[in-house]
Amino acid sequence: MTTTIPEHPSLLPLQGGINFRDMGGNLAADGRRVRPGKLLRSGALDHLTDGDLSHLGNIPLRYILDYRDPDEVNRHPDRLSPGAHYVNAPANPLSREVNARVVEFSAASLESLDGEAWMLELYRQLPFNNPAYHQLAAWLKTPFDGALVQHCAVGKDRTGVGCALALFTLGCDKNTVMEDYLLTDGMLTKVHQVVLGMCGDALTDNGHRQLNSLLAVRESYLGTALGAIKERYGDVDTWMAREYGLTPEVRARIQDTLLA
Repeated sequence: MTTTIPEHPSLLPLQGGINFRDMGGNLAADGRRVRPGKLLRSGALDHLTDGDLSHLGNIPLRYILDYRDPDEVNRHPDRLSPGAHYVNAPANPLSREVNARVVEFSAASLESLDGEAWMLELYRQLPFNNPAYHQLAAWLKTPFDGALVQHCAVGKDRTGVGCALALFTLGCDKNTVMEDYLLTDGMLTKVHQVVLGMCGDALTDNGHRQLNSLLAVRESYLGTALGAIKERYGDVDTWMAREYGLTPEVRARIQDTLLA
């Protein structure tokens, strides 16, 4: 799977990347901005070209946090930038009632699915008791050279909540976090085409609607995660501190290393 390079300046110039973006430049509440070349987000890295790996090596890419399940990784292992430290930390909810493996639905399973309800329930669960985001928080707490990339299969759901956590840690407000999330809209055309090819002619009009809901990037999806956080903890700051040890003092130290 290859992609043409969209025009948004956050997109890295990679031929085999999926939604591979630099979160640098996002504005924090204190007027500083996220340093470029430090926090990246992406879909799967299995189609990166040799040229892509060379580009990432020049950044350099140092840490890769892969949110996919182990069987996803085994089927489509990342192509790794030389010298990068890789960790597979599955981010799917522990309950398994829903999951973010949106590219693995068949025509038959799509037909019986309420795609929007599935996604909303997924986003209600992702922010809590999530070992993958504990790993992210641990890496953020330790100053690092080069860049850290969070990724899953398409860089939308598991990665979307992880990136929201990172940006909130850096003091970005809700609007900034939401804007970064919504940039994925329109970047998954190739992924959509691949799933359609797998489903073949068996996909009905209803199946198309459910697939569109699964691959959509909607404010209501991340908004549901934020609503669940508010319902459980009252505010994002308390969520970060209690779930992931990102207290105001810890966040201040992280901000001093990742903001400029």
